[in-house]
Amino acid sequence: MSAEEFMKQQYLTLRDEIRASKSRVFFILVIGTLFVPFVAFAAKEYGSTFASASLPFIMLVLMLAFVMEQNSIVRAGKYLKDHVEPNLAGHPTWEAWLEANSKLREVDKYFFASFLIVFLVFYAAAAGLAFESLLAVQGGIDNQHWFALGGYAVGGFWFVVVWLSHWRMCTTTK
Repeated sequence: MSAEEFMKQQYLTLRDEIRASKSRVFFILVIGTLFVPFVAFAAKEYGSTFASASLPFIMLVLMLAFVMEQNSIVRAGKYLKDHVEPNLAGHPTWEAWLEANSKLREVDKYFFASFLIVFLVFYAAAAGLAFESLLAVQGGIDNQHWFALGGYAVGGFWFVVVWLSHWRMCTTTK
């Protein structure tokens, strides 16, 4: 295989990877915004303490899956920009064009921030619902409640740390 053919194959493979990650991001978005409120409603309506108690952790998994997919998209774009596109001299390249027009990357920042803010609100609501559900079953505060509250607080704090540490990585290829 020639070097040119190898570069072409890398480019096509990474563009396919980006396309697949964007599809998964959309799926995570749909699951998070439709399925999670439905499960929360059903858990409250039918008094399922287990479903209520596990919902905040399901939210954390969805949020982390979203960050992982965003990170994958940007990582593939950065590789294309830094290692594949420089070998395509004389041809306009997508990632270089995006980076040259910083306004075009603002949408990525707004989408990333908006999605995570909505999911953080859902997480807080799910943790509140879970804690309320545990209180209703037990009739008062005991050690189980403190462990649950501590777990939800640690999970929320950990996610904020991950979110902040991945902010630049998930919104730019610079």
